[in-house]
Parts: sequence; C-alpha cells; structure tokens
Amino acid sequence: MIFRRAYADEIEKIITLQSNIFHTEQGIPEDDVAEFVSRNPICWCVELNGEIIGTAIAWKENEIVHWGRFVVIPSMRGQKIGPKLARCSFADLFSEGVEEIHMTARDTTVKIVCDMGGEVVGEPQPFYNGNVTPVVLKKENYLSLK
Repeated sequence: MIFRRAYADEIEKIITLQSNIFHTEQGIPEDDVAEFVSRNPICWCVELNGEIIGTAIAWKENEIVHWGRFVVIPSMRGQKIGPKLARCSFADLFSEGVEEIHMTARDTTVKIVCDMGGEVVGEPQPFYNGNVTPVVLKKENYLSLK
C-alpha cells in the first residue's frame, strides 16, 4: 500500500469513490460530494495495486484549514488503513505550517482523530444518515503524542 498525495488527474476517481460511499452509506446527495473541487483542495490517497482504496481531503475556508472526505472502501476497512491515511495527511499539513485542523466527523473518525490528540469542540449534529461532531486537531497535541 502506498499512502501519498493524490495527483491532479486522479480527482475524478476520488470523486467517484467518495460519491459511491457517501451517497450509498450515508445518503449524501452525489452532487454535494463533488462540490469540494471548487475549494482548491489537497487530496491524499491510499493506493493498492494501482487502485485508489481510500481518500482524505483538506481545504481552506476563511483561512481555517478543514479536513474530511475521509473514506476507505468497505472491503478494506478494519485493517488500520484509515488511521495511517489520516496520519499521512495530518503530518503533511503540519509540516507545511498548519497549526490546527478543523473537521466535522462521523463517530469512527472522531475516535481516530481523538486517539491522535484531537479534541471534540461541540455537540454532535444530525447530518443525513447519522451525526457529525466538530473536532479540532492542534499541531502541538498531535506532535506531543509521537
């Protein structure tokens, strides 16, 4: 498995993968999944045998770095791929001078991020088929766990 930044020509594959998972599993409209492209995102992926099997994305909104669109294909879940992808993307962002990363995340992602030093900063809110919880991961907390 290769954990890396995604290439520009892989964005369409990433959108397709995310649409399949978010729309099918969470009921998020397919059009809403693709709208992130307008935010000039940075994308990371996990590649296995030439196929993208997981993704994460970061973007800036009002000078705040947001992270999300975090998925691993169902057949590869439970193998610690998600946490490795999250670490890859967080380390990359922090190495570029980002001090904190904001997200609204599903329960599984909240656990992964909090295990890496993230903090829940608000109450869960309904979002399509489930809830999302606001979480912040600060560079100092992330690095203190290494």
